[in-house]
Amino acid sequence: MKNIRNTLPALLFIFLAFPYSGSSQYDVTTGPGYEVNRIYPYISITKDKLNEARTLGDLDTKYQSSWIREYILVEVITIHNGKTRKAVSKSEVLSQEQKDIMNMADAGTPVSVNVQYIPENTLTHNDIKEINFSFTVNPENDAQYAGGQQQLNQYLKEQAIDKIPDGSFKGYDLAAVKFTVNEEGEVIDAHLFESSKDKNIDNLLLQTVFNMPRWKPAEYSNGVKVTQEFVLTVGNMENCMVNLLNIHRD
Repeated sequence: MKNIRNTLPALLFIFLAFPYSGSSQYDVTTGPGYEVNRIYPYISITKDKLNEARTLGDLDTKYQSSWIREYILVEVITIHNGKTRKAVSKSEVLSQEQKDIMNMADAGTPVSVNVQYIPENTLTHNDIKEINFSFTVNPENDAQYAGGQQQLNQYLKEQAIDKIPDGSFKGYDLAAVKFTVNEEGEVIDAHLFESSKDKNIDNLLLQTVFNMPRWKPAEYSNGVKVTQEFVLTVGNMENCMVNLLNIHRD
C-alpha cells in the first residue's frame, strides 16, 4: 500500500507534465499531415443526379418546399450553344422542358433557378418573395496531377513537407494554399487561405504550389476542358477553417 501511495503522485506528475497531444497531426518521423483536395462550387451535381432530378430539392438539397404556400413562377435559365435559354413553370416539380434545357446546357456553364412564391406563414397578406440559386454539373473527370496521387504526395513531401522544421505545427495549427488548375493543366492563382503563422513556411508552401508540374485538366465526356479549384492543407484538418473550404474528403 505504501508503494502504491508513493507511485500515484509520480504518475500524476508525469501526466500533468506531458499532456495528451492527440489533436495534433504532427509526427516527428514523418512531419505534419498534408492533403490536396478539390474545392467544390457552393452547389454542384453529377450528370447522373441531374438526369434523375424531378424536383427543385433534387437540384439543391438545402431547398425547402415547406417554405412555399403558392408558386408564382419557377424559371430555369441555361446556356446552350452560347445562347441563353429559359423554361418556366409554376411548380417545384420540374417540367420536361426545364429538364431538357438543363441536360442540353453547355458543359461547364452554370444553371440558374429563380423562384417567385407566396410564403407559407400565418399572415393574411403576403408579398411575393424570391429565391435564387445556381449550380454547376461536375465534369466526369476531375483534374489530376500528371503522375497520379502517389507522385503528387511525393512531390509535396520532397519540396515542402521534409523542409518544415520539426515541431512547427502543434495542436490545431493549419496552413492552407488555394490554387486553380486551368484548361491547359497549368497551376495558377496560388494564394494563402490560412497562414501557418510562420512566413518562411508560408512562402515555402506557396513556392511549392507555384512550381508544381502541369496537371491533366478536368474534362467532360464530350471533351470540353474546364478549370477546377484545389487546396493544399498542411497540419491539423480538425481546424475550424477547413469547414470554410467546401471540400469533400474520402
